[in-house]
Formats: sequence, C-alpha cells, structure tokens
Amino acid sequence: MPRVCRLICLAPMLIGLAGCGEASTSQAVTGTVSYQGSPLTNGALAFYPAEGRPIQAAIQSDGAYEADLPPGEYRVTVIVGVDLPPGWKDGDPLPPPSVKLPPAYTSRVRTPLVANVSAAQAEPVDFTL
Repeated sequence: MPRVCRLICLAPMLIGLAGCGEASTSQAVTGTVSYQGSPLTNGALAFYPAEGRPIQAAIQSDGAYEADLPPGEYRVTVIVGVDLPPGWKDGDPLPPPSVKLPPAYTSRVRTPLVANVSAAQAEPVDFTL
C-alpha cells in the first residue's frame, strides 16, 4: 500500500486521539453540611448549573462531601437519606428519614443554597441549614 494511502487511512484515528488528553476544567469542591448545629450524616447534595444536568455528591457520615464541578454558579438542594434497619431487604417499606428538612432545601426553585465555584477553587463550600 502506498505511503499516501496509509497516511490517509491513519488521519481519522490521529485526529480522534488529539482530544483524548484534554485537561478537565472541573474543580474539586469540598465542604460540610450541617443541620441544626450537627453534621448531616446521610444523604446527598445536588448541584444545579444554569444549564445542563445536576451533579450529585454523597454526604459522608461526618457531614463532609466532595464534588468535581466546572466553574460557575450552582443552586444546591439536599437529599436526605434513610438509615436502613438490620434485616431490611429489597421490597420492604423504607423507614422515614431521621431528619426532616424544611421544604426549601429540597426544592431547586426555592433553595437558598448557592455555590459559586471559581477556576482556582481552594476554599471549602460549607452549607449550614
């Protein structure tokens, strides 16, 4: 096969590989979530950008969370988890959450929680409910 044909055949692969090494524009954002002075120990945060899908971050047992977010402003909601009792199995009714948050914290439209993420995010973003 002539050299020119090989180059033409390889060109699409080389062009496709060019985008594989792009650097991510996301920033690691960390912080804590507390409710009435105590860490929220079970749940998740949903970060809603102005456009696009929300990004979720699990809340750890100490109230800490970590998320990779592109720079921008986010409206944030809190999803409270439930503690499953011993012996619980799929299909059993879920127990009520141990914490009942005011409805504003669970609504994308009414939430007072906002996170501003910069390109050089260094400070934690804490949420006190």
